[in-house]
Amino acid sequence: MPEIFTPDLENPHELIGGSIDRNNSEEIVGITRWDAQGYGCVPSRVYYKPNGEPVATYTFATDGADAFPERGTGYSTRAGGTWTPNAARIESVRTGFPSASILGNGTEVAVSHGTFVTPFVLRFMRRAAGATSWTETNLPMPAGQGCLWPHLVTSGNNIHIIAITTPTGNGGTAYEGINGHILYWRSTDGGLTWDKQFEKIPGLDNTKYTAHGADEYAIDVNGNTIAVAAFPAWNDLQVFKSFDNGDTWETILVNDFPDAIENYAGADGDSYTIDDIGGADPNAPDSLAVFSSDGSGNLLIDASGEVHVFFGEMYYADTDPAAGSSFYPGINGLLHWKESFGSDNFQLIGAALDYDGDGFLGVSGLNEIAPYYMSLASMPSSGAAADGAIYVGYAALHELYRGSNTDQQFFRHVYLVKSTDNGESWGDPLDLIAAPYISDTVLIPFVENVYPMLPRHIGSNVGLVYQQDYEPGIRLLGPTAAGNHPHVDNNLLWVEVDPSEIPGTSSVFTPTANPTLDLTLTPNPASSQTLVTATLSGMGDVMVEVFDMMGKRVYQNNMPSVEGRQQLALPVQQWVNGAYWVRLTEGDHFGITKLVVAK
Repeated sequence: MPEIFTPDLENPHELIGGSIDRNNSEEIVGITRWDAQGYGCVPSRVYYKPNGEPVATYTFATDGADAFPERGTGYSTRAGGTWTPNAARIESVRTGFPSASILGNGTEVAVSHGTFVTPFVLRFMRRAAGATSWTETNLPMPAGQGCLWPHLVTSGNNIHIIAITTPTGNGGTAYEGINGHILYWRSTDGGLTWDKQFEKIPGLDNTKYTAHGADEYAIDVNGNTIAVAAFPAWNDLQVFKSFDNGDTWETILVNDFPDAIENYAGADGDSYTIDDIGGADPNAPDSLAVFSSDGSGNLLIDASGEVHVFFGEMYYADTDPAAGSSFYPGINGLLHWKESFGSDNFQLIGAALDYDGDGFLGVSGLNEIAPYYMSLASMPSSGAAADGAIYVGYAALHELYRGSNTDQQFFRHVYLVKSTDNGESWGDPLDLIAAPYISDTVLIPFVENVYPMLPRHIGSNVGLVYQQDYEPGIRLLGPTAAGNHPHVDNNLLWVEVDPSEIPGTSSVFTPTANPTLDLTLTPNPASSQTLVTATLSGMGDVMVEVFDMMGKRVYQNNMPSVEGRQQLALPVQQWVNGAYWVRLTEGDHFGITKLVVAK
C-alpha cells in the first residue's frame, strides 16, 4: 500500500506531558451507547453551576439496537468531587443531540430534537436553581416544518438557539428555497417566552445558500454580541454577527469560496473547470480540489468582542463527472481565524502529530481512517478564561495506535492548545491521552478518544469532557459501520488540567527537515522534468521520493551519496497536474519541498 505523507501539516514539536507529580486523572462522567455526539460542530454541553460544580450533558442511550428507544439527554453533575449521572434521559420522550447551558440566575436550560412526532420538534427543558424536576415544552415551529440539531447559548437570562429545518434526506421538505434552513430563536426572559421564533438571519438565507447539513453551524454569545458561523463544504465560510442581542446582523467573510461553484451539487454529470476555481491551489491534493472547512467548527467571542473561528481543514473536488464529488479524509490540520486577520487568512494551530519522528504519518490507506468524514484533526471546542486566555480542544488521529476492527483503523487522541495573546500565537498541543491525565496507561494504545467538549467559561483549571471507547469510528456512519463497530459502552470522561501545564507559546508548524540539505527544484512549476538539487555529505545512500497530496508515493529512486552539491533529473510528464511533495533522504537527514506540475 502507498504511504501517507503530509509533512507540511504534521507537528514536529516536542510531545508535551504533564508534571509528574500531578494526580488529577480522568473521571467517568457517564456512559452511553450512542457514540455520535455530533455530526459536525458540537454545541454547548458543559458548564459550571454558580457554586463551581461542573455539569456535563450528552446524547445518552443504553440500548443495544440501532433504534435506541431510550435515547435522550444525559445529565451528570460533580457534587462533592464525584460525578453522579442520571440513570435515564431528562426528557419524558425520545430526543437526541442536546445543547445545554445555565442562566445568570442559576436556571439550567437544554434543547434537543425530538423525532417522536412528525413534523419533528425541538424539545426545550428548563429547571430553576434548586429545583429537582425539569419543565419541558416544544419550541414554536414554522408551519408544516420540523427542525433538527439545535445549538443553544446563554448570556444573563437571554437564550439564543439555532437549528435547521428537517432536510429532505430526513423526511423533510425545503424551506424557503433551502434544504435544511438555519433558523434562529431568542428568549429574553429565561425561556418563559420566545420573542424571536424561527427567524431567518439576513444573508444566511436563500440569497446565498441552497442547503445546510446536520451540525454544520455554530453559535456563541458574549453579552449582547452574538455570532453564528456556517461551515458548508461548497460555499463561503461566513460569520453573522449581531451587536444588539440578535435584533440586527452583519456578515463577515471568513473563507471566500469560488463564486462559480458555490452550492455545487456534485451530481452525476456535473463538472467544472480549473478556470471556474480561479486556477489550481498549489497546496491542494488535486488541480481541481478547492479549499474549505470539513464541516466541524467552533467559534468564540473574546472579551473585546472579536470573533474567533476554529475548523478542520478540508479540500473538495469533482474530478470525475460520472462519479460525483469527493473529499480528502487524509487532510490534516486544525485552523484558526479571527476578525482582525481578514478573509482567507488562517493559522494552523493543531494537527495529527508525528510521534515516531519519521516525517510522515504512518497511514497506508484511506480505509485505515475511521469514517468521521472530517479532517485528521478536527472536532474543535473552545473556551475563554477570566485572564483572557483562549483554550481549544480537538481530536486527531494517532499514528502509533490502531483498533482491532476489520481495517485496523487508527485511534484518535484529544489535545488542548492555548493562546495567551488573543489568538496571535498558540502553544504546542498537549496530549491528554497520556500520563498523568490517564489513570491506567496500559489502555492508551487501545482506546478511541473523540468529541472534546469545553465549558464556554473556563474555571481556575481547564476542565473538559470527551468520549472514549475501544473502537475507532461511529456505529451508524461508514459503509461497513454496523459490521465494523458493534454497540459498546462509551465512557464520557472529565479531566482537569492546570493552565500552567498547557504551553502558551510555540514555534511555527514546519516540516522537520534538515536545512543543510538545501533541497531545491528547478523549474518549479514544471511540465516535463525538474532538476532536484541538494547538498549531500557523501555518507550512505540517498533516496528520492515523490508523494501526491493524498500521500500516495508516485516515485522512488535510490542512488549512492556523493559529497557536495548534487543534481538529479526528475521526470514529471507522466503525473497529472497538481501539487506534490518531493522528499530526499540521506541517512538520518532529509529535505522536503513542494513541486507543482503544470503541463
